[in-house]
Amino acid sequence: MLWVVNSLIYGFFTAIYMLFNQHYKLDGYMLGIWRGFGICLLFAPFLFCFPVPQDYRYWALLITQGLCIGIYDSHIFFASARFGAGPTSRFMAVTVLLTTFLWWLLTPQQFMMLWQQENVVMTLFLVLCGFTFCYWQMWRQEVSREAAKYTIAAVIALAVMSVITKYIAIESHSLEQGLIYYLTVSTFVSGCYNLCRYRQQYGQFDMALICSQSMLKKGMWLVLFSTVLIVAKTMALRIAPNPGYVTALLLTAPLFIFALNRYNKVEDNVSVTEGFAMIFFLVLMVCVINGDYGIAE
Repeated sequence: MLWVVNSLIYGFFTAIYMLFNQHYKLDGYMLGIWRGFGICLLFAPFLFCFPVPQDYRYWALLITQGLCIGIYDSHIFFASARFGAGPTSRFMAVTVLLTTFLWWLLTPQQFMMLWQQENVVMTLFLVLCGFTFCYWQMWRQEVSREAAKYTIAAVIALAVMSVITKYIAIESHSLEQGLIYYLTVSTFVSGCYNLCRYRQQYGQFDMALICSQSMLKKGMWLVLFSTVLIVAKTMALRIAPNPGYVTALLLTAPLFIFALNRYNKVEDNVSVTEGFAMIFFLVLMVCVINGDYGIAE
């Protein structure tokens, strides 16, 4: 159950990741540039310790992962600054559902094992009805609706990232090689994506602002805790039976955020009841799927 511990670490640092720009309210693309290139530069020297992968599919996974990271980073940073870390994290919980279904799509034989358990299927249907009702209640509020629309791209990106991370970890010759190539190649691609988006948005590249003394300190902290987040996530996804389970423990992030906002007396009152009720049904879904029913996935 080591993946559970790593998943909880992943959840905690995801909370810090979202709270970061709730506090600083910096440009999301600029933070994406710092996070991508900063992590890449930190770990680039370790590339010489491992053989260069020859499989083009492995490189395709790394590049696709980088693009997803770039989309996820910018959307989460902008959403946290605009709507707050609390609402953003509660809507991101939908990723659990999408990741689980995506993994079933890629492993249909495991889904058929689940489908043969009639009681489990009926219970899962009821749980999904409860989840849908709570999500609809959240959608009725205008602010919540705006937050949900903005985070849809990040939800899809994180679901795809979770599945790809598992494949990258499995296809690597070792855990260390998978981590290093993730922390260099994929993050470099994500930095390039946000650099392009920054120039497209503002028409120029303000190097003085991005490398200012104030931004340097914030960027270094972002790189450090993001590295811990990525390592914990990769280790968890490598050994977890289904990437949806790791994403499910990511549901602890809204709890950490809510508690830290309360402690720091930061207002967090957008769709709180509905959001946590939705998370409750997602937890039930994972419990049903992960129960002792002879189901491996």
